[in-house]
Amino acid sequence: MMTETPSAETRNGLIDGDRTVPPSSNLRTVLAADLYAMVPELKEDIQLQPREGETVSFLLARLRSSTTPEEAVTMAAYAFQPRIAVWWAHECVTTMREHLTPVDHQLLELIGAWAHDPSDANRREIYDIALQAPSKTPGVWLGLATGASGGGRRDEPIDLSTPRAINAGVLSCLARGGLQQRSINLARFITLAQTLVGD
Repeated sequence: MMTETPSAETRNGLIDGDRTVPPSSNLRTVLAADLYAMVPELKEDIQLQPREGETVSFLLARLRSSTTPEEAVTMAAYAFQPRIAVWWAHECVTTMREHLTPVDHQLLELIGAWAHDPSDANRREIYDIALQAPSKTPGVWLGLATGASGGGRRDEPIDLSTPRAINAGVLSCLARGGLQQRSINLARFITLAQTLVGD
């Protein structure tokens, strides 16, 4: 149930109890072409190009049904505001805990706390642990993404380090699940992204 006075997390599109709340402010911009203009690198990373007037929501749906649905993960990593993108990736990777390392588990717990309390102290702690990790596992990638996010403030220019690390983290986690579960896990990740994007 929504409370009469939504929390900061709810207003920012994180969670209300166990439900995802999807205001449009979760996105950097609503129109896909505007996002491509802000991040020209997307033209190299995603085969499908935005149509005139197409929203991020519609492009995400087209990517999901394309021959390369993994590109929907890439789109989500770039389309969301940094804090929302980290939280979305955290929720994706958390569904595959059995494929993660102890360092991943430690980082995921800290990242989940940071998503609700994005202080610089929390962010620096996560970043330090990620930098010292022996290998770039999914949780480590998300730790690096969190560290590069700048705290998720909207007035900062786009730093490609965060979406690139998120993309790497989610896709590397997807690869760990094996071919038989790949399409199921990918569908779960994209569905969550679409819920956060909204209409």
